[in-house]
Amino acid sequence: MDPSENVLTHVSRRDVAGMLAGGAIAATAPAIAGRRPPACPITNPLDAIADTLLDHTPEIGTYGGVPASLGGGPLARRMDDYSPEGEESWRTAIGEAGIAIEKIGCTADPLGELRLKIAAAVLENGSRTAAIGYGRPNPFWFSGHEPYLISPISGPHINTPNVMMAQQSVSSPIEVDAWIEKLDGFASGFAGVIEKTKADEAKGCRPPRILIEKSLPVLDGFLTGPADKHPLIVSLRDRMLTAGLDSQTRAAAETRAITALEKRARPAFAKLRERIADMAARGRAEAGVWAQPDGEALYAANVLSVGDSRQSPAEIHAIGREQVRRVTARIGARLRELGFSRGSLRQRLDALANDPKERFADNDAGRAGVIDYVRGLVRDMEARQPAFLPPAMIPTQHLEIRAVPVATQDSAPGGYYDGPSLDGSRPGIYWINLRDMAGIHRYALPTLTYHEGVPGHHTQGATALSLPQAPLILRIASFNAYQEGWALYAERLASELGAYAHDPAGDVGRLADDLFRCVRLVVDTGLHQLRWTREQAIAYMQANTGSPMSEVVAEIERYMAWPGQALGYKIGQLRLLAMRDRMKARQGHAFSLRAFHAKVLGYGAMPLDLLEPLVVPARRRR
Repeated sequence: MDPSENVLTHVSRRDVAGMLAGGAIAATAPAIAGRRPPACPITNPLDAIADTLLDHTPEIGTYGGVPASLGGGPLARRMDDYSPEGEESWRTAIGEAGIAIEKIGCTADPLGELRLKIAAAVLENGSRTAAIGYGRPNPFWFSGHEPYLISPISGPHINTPNVMMAQQSVSSPIEVDAWIEKLDGFASGFAGVIEKTKADEAKGCRPPRILIEKSLPVLDGFLTGPADKHPLIVSLRDRMLTAGLDSQTRAAAETRAITALEKRARPAFAKLRERIADMAARGRAEAGVWAQPDGEALYAANVLSVGDSRQSPAEIHAIGREQVRRVTARIGARLRELGFSRGSLRQRLDALANDPKERFADNDAGRAGVIDYVRGLVRDMEARQPAFLPPAMIPTQHLEIRAVPVATQDSAPGGYYDGPSLDGSRPGIYWINLRDMAGIHRYALPTLTYHEGVPGHHTQGATALSLPQAPLILRIASFNAYQEGWALYAERLASELGAYAHDPAGDVGRLADDLFRCVRLVVDTGLHQLRWTREQAIAYMQANTGSPMSEVVAEIERYMAWPGQALGYKIGQLRLLAMRDRMKARQGHAFSLRAFHAKVLGYGAMPLDLLEPLVVPARRRR
């Protein structure tokens, strides 16, 4: 590891006395420590607000496993209403919820007051772009206000089936009935999607042509192939079997599901495809959201909501360029240590990737080897948890490592994490995509695993589940820069803990991934503020990373569809590191890594502006 990166010194054994004993929050922050006043009665009114909002976005509830989505409950039986009328109701509900939260008072209880502030921030993120009528704001999702309802990256044509295949429970006959009822509802649900795309176009929103064109193969994938081999049907069949439902129930359910697919879902998708194909000729040539009505205002709002930054896009762009310079120099030095000193960065990374030691065989044994290797990385990092977490905060929630199902692997990323359900009945799952074994390299797997699993997303999410139960609105909220910033911070933390002491190639993989996140700051602001073309952004990313062209193109198009989301990783990491530096400077030899992480994780996800004074309280004036 580059010495300039190592900002840790000896970790003191003197953790906060009684850390988390009797309640995580009370023991982790001076502002909330000591004798606790009576708690404010905020949970019931905040839960009522959350229930109202979830009625407008049932798929968020189903994804999270909230009570009304379980046991065949009402949220599991329908998709979100994307129609213009449904969109208006959704936005109205967000605005009314924000007003309702303002009326809830809590000044005597610091924890209750903090939670009210976090809840207000959730609703503010959802209402910041209320005047921009196209697209869809969602404070419970990590991408903020998405300007385009349909893209090759996300939208109801992707998200709705994915939730049904991965998150929606089918463990009982009544849950299976709810699943099929939802599939039946695609006819009306996607009719609303079509009307929403027309309403958005009438408001002047014309998505980039390339995003429209690349959405068509996604829709085609839903429409083609035998019904009994459709990913939705395969998922239903496999999960009913795993749940132990009897053969007669399974057979009857599969017959009903195939009928719903063929009679209602596929015809609905065919009409949507016709609509999207019709839009292609009117798609914009410009890549950035700046070209849309009020596009610069939408981007500024997303920079604040999902980038969690009050810096201007120009300032973020400059930070990105400087970070690219620094990390590139570190990668170069590491590659030279490994004997790769000639050629461009891409050529040297390609040479490392082509080393036989970094490859897995393209067969069943090779795929099993990937899973085994990743599981070993997780076990090793779990064994290190006492070095960076207080004992009471070490997660007990199990992390499963699974291969992405063959039925969905073509459209899935290389690796991703699905958090556990709120009731803990569904485990956290780290998915590895084994579609293209030629693209899987041993040196790149550790940092991916530390990001998605331990000490990254799984550690943060499982820790949040173990906290004293927060109001539902906070448990389903998304704070992109906090969550992705922590996961990127976790990649570096693994290095600081010695995970790469005997794996210099793995450290190159870590630095290469870090560089990728630095480049994101440059190209995201370039596209949406500096008016770069798609080709300019592709050229910059290709020249400054070691990623293959196919990945570069897919990433740039992701940033086009999700303005600002990609900023959260590096901005969040840099802010967490700055907080750690300030805490360490103030405490000196008494600094404890465990205590720092307890403060960062001990309240759950929140805006970084609210987290910072909890981690490093302002000094009192004398």
